[in-house]
Amino acid sequence: MSLNRRDFVKNSALLSSAFIVGFNLPTKGMASKVEKKSEVIEPNAFIKIDKDNTITFYLGQVEMGQGAYTGIAMCIADELDAFWDEIIFEPAPVNDVFNIPGMPMMLTGGSMSIKTQQQRVRQVGATLRYMLKSAAAKKWQVRMYDVSTKDSFLINKKTKEKLSYGSLIEDIKNMKLPNDVKLKSAKEHTLIGKRIKRHPLEVEEKITGQAKFGIDVRLPNMKYAALVQPISFGAKIISYDDSKAKNMPGILKIKKLSNEKIAIIAEHWYQAKMAIDKVEVKWDKGDFGKVSSEDLEKEYISYFDKDDLPIMKKDGNTNEAFKNAKKVVEAQYTFPFLAHAPMEPLNCTVHHQGSKAFMSVGGQFQTLYRGTCAKILGIKPEDVEYYNNYLGSSFGRRANPASDFVIDAVLVAKDEKWPIQTLWTREDDIKMGYYRPLTVNKAKMAVDENGYITAFKADVINQSLTKGTMFEGFMYKDGIDATQREGLETHPYNIANHDLKAFCPDSPVPVLWLRSVGHTTSAPVVENIVDQAAIASGIDPLDFRIKNLKSPRFVRLLENVAKQSDWYNREKNSGYGVAIAESFGSIVAYVVKVKVENNDFKVQNVWGAVDCGMAINPLGIENQIEGCINFTIGYIKYAQISLENGATVQNNFYDYEVNRIKDAPESINVEIINSGEKIGGIGEVGVPPMFAAVINALYDATGKRYTNFPIKLG
Repeated sequence: MSLNRRDFVKNSALLSSAFIVGFNLPTKGMASKVEKKSEVIEPNAFIKIDKDNTITFYLGQVEMGQGAYTGIAMCIADELDAFWDEIIFEPAPVNDVFNIPGMPMMLTGGSMSIKTQQQRVRQVGATLRYMLKSAAAKKWQVRMYDVSTKDSFLINKKTKEKLSYGSLIEDIKNMKLPNDVKLKSAKEHTLIGKRIKRHPLEVEEKITGQAKFGIDVRLPNMKYAALVQPISFGAKIISYDDSKAKNMPGILKIKKLSNEKIAIIAEHWYQAKMAIDKVEVKWDKGDFGKVSSEDLEKEYISYFDKDDLPIMKKDGNTNEAFKNAKKVVEAQYTFPFLAHAPMEPLNCTVHHQGSKAFMSVGGQFQTLYRGTCAKILGIKPEDVEYYNNYLGSSFGRRANPASDFVIDAVLVAKDEKWPIQTLWTREDDIKMGYYRPLTVNKAKMAVDENGYITAFKADVINQSLTKGTMFEGFMYKDGIDATQREGLETHPYNIANHDLKAFCPDSPVPVLWLRSVGHTTSAPVVENIVDQAAIASGIDPLDFRIKNLKSPRFVRLLENVAKQSDWYNREKNSGYGVAIAESFGSIVAYVVKVKVENNDFKVQNVWGAVDCGMAINPLGIENQIEGCINFTIGYIKYAQISLENGATVQNNFYDYEVNRIKDAPESINVEIINSGEKIGGIGEVGVPPMFAAVINALYDATGKRYTNFPIKLG
């Protein structure tokens, strides 16, 4: 496979043979940054229409399996009345006007793609359709009312004459952009709200192997680099001997990087990989070289005894509430380090050409990664030609504020005459990657004689995900990371008294958000302690939740999964668990059925209900929820990163296990409730309540509360 540089330039340019429409729809605080040019207004999202009626959408979000391309393209195509099967979409160039609203950068994450883009791209499509109808009406000398649109054509209702969108390019090039064009009503939608499969272009590219992922990039005279990674976290190179490696076949250069790594550049990547083992390195492992996961866990637990932990939320009188409670329940939880383990190994291709550079990477932080490249090379960001590929999954790994794998690639390629693709092995990423942090939690809950929760006390201890990053200014405050608050401080229950605290210990182990971030630990804590309180109170766990929830939206979802699963007539020889959680603006509820046999368990059935406000693509939502369910099962049953002597024990999928086909539930049923509330995200929201529903189901089956992950029976 190849990435053709000529095609890249052609597809990124403003070509005179086509009409490229971009409507600047600046958000507050961003308008002044957008420069209006005489020929075209630089867009937040734009469409290119060629004279042959080819329509190309340029999308600022990346496609990593979550369906962003299809979902966003649906929104534009529906309002434009474009022929769905034949539209083309391309990754947008790095430009401020493609930034996420309210943020100074292009990024894909936080389940924001559809949530933040659907309104603006619909407006782009609707405005262009209005302009085309106006041009056609003028040409036919009829009212705009007499012009309809369908499948990228304009139709004269009176004469049935048709004009292609492309044929009107010259007519609309100098047309004044209309303001506040009305969007379609729900009943007028042909794509939005319908069950639409992935766009045929994406499907064909992927099943035929034509899709371009970062690892597929090929440039003329390109070379490859593999890395000698540190032997443990925080280790530094004392000295190294590369005499055996540099004489191996294909080896072109060996260079020590400024970040305690050694790069081996070769004609072929496997040659570079084979040479790694021949480089003899003497390491200074430092004090952390003696630390294990158990040591860190003991340290973290010791912080529970501190009287001065930073306060997350303190209201009411928890001491009085616990003193007067009819029932008090408490538990302690441990969540291990977790690796992301995306299917496509980390990679980045860079060609340094003096005052200019080319880089191609599958990354979620386009602006940051281009800026990182420019800073290291000492050039301007606009002089870095950036191409974003399909991402072979991520789960947050390719959205790293530290830009680790990008920095590696740029340091490798700096001042070299060749374009170089730097590729991490999977072992590199498992052993020396960025992890979801080790987390310990303590929770305590009080219930009165009427079955109402009166107090909630909880402590959370883990490393900060944002301290020292570009996000610190608004996500790390008074010693508490915003991700520690997620789902804990913002739980959905009506509780008058809180005592919630958090602490962020330092460690050389690098940490990063994993799919659903803080919710992956807060949801199992909240929903497990609530379940425990329900059982202690002698109230059905689902009824107990309904009794204590604040919002009717949550109640509707619980009633839905109760009906789906026949909750009140559930089987007695299986374990059933219920959980509900809100994250990224959407709410998901599950009922899970598990079967326990021979010191093992299997999730047999899952009934889910989702409220994301408005379902742009119900099929895409179902796919994401099903993916979240299977993703989470692997992290419940198997996955963990453990440390010995300051280094990761696990190496690859054989000992860092993820969900297998045999672990997939026998059935998953997902129902969507369109509440009409503000639209929320979907890519991550199915993960948090799954953690909780499974452990609650295991209690129902075994009578034991499992609060340490991964869960091992017996």
